[in-house]
Amino acid sequence: MSQGVVTYQVAGAEAARPEERRLASSSPSFLRPLLGRAHQRRSLLAAGVNWQRILFIEVDGEVAGYLQFYLRGEGPHRLSFADLRAEFGARNAAWRWAFYRLVQRRFRRYEAYLYRIIIDERFRSLGLGRQLLERWLALLARHEVQQADLEVWGNNPRAEAFYASLGFQVSRRRRLPLRASWLRDRELTHMIKRW
Repeated sequence: MSQGVVTYQVAGAEAARPEERRLASSSPSFLRPLLGRAHQRRSLLAAGVNWQRILFIEVDGEVAGYLQFYLRGEGPHRLSFADLRAEFGARNAAWRWAFYRLVQRRFRRYEAYLYRIIIDERFRSLGLGRQLLERWLALLARHEVQQADLEVWGNNPRAEAFYASLGFQVSRRRRLPLRASWLRDRELTHMIKRW
């Protein structure tokens, strides 16, 4: 692995580089029905990035990946109804806001929740995901978190084994009752790590 690997947080939007701003305002595809296409989601979320809930990793000065998380109810984005109304109009914003709040409630119920981790394809198999997760777990320990939660989508024993190597255990497996084109998979494995 390269000697120039650094995990870090950005102090705020004014300190963020363009690539960090772009990645920080990204979201999972399951938000597409609520927030629109990728460029709409990115535009909406960019205004309310919570930089304290995002970790980055870089290799030799180049951003190689990031991790978004919830901690005690606060996640990586602070979307407002006004933002939705400006993008979709009052009528369409109302139902989108209601569903967005339901989705957010799901993640906010955890003391700490791994929302998203992405490593750029060019930097995979270098141990960067592990380093990023270890940094997140150390941050949680400093905040005296008692339990961290994450979910693995689909039948993915490799991902489950990876998280298990960091101390996570399978809590439950379930199959979602709905089918939708925007939902990658219906299988969901919930994993937890307790301190």
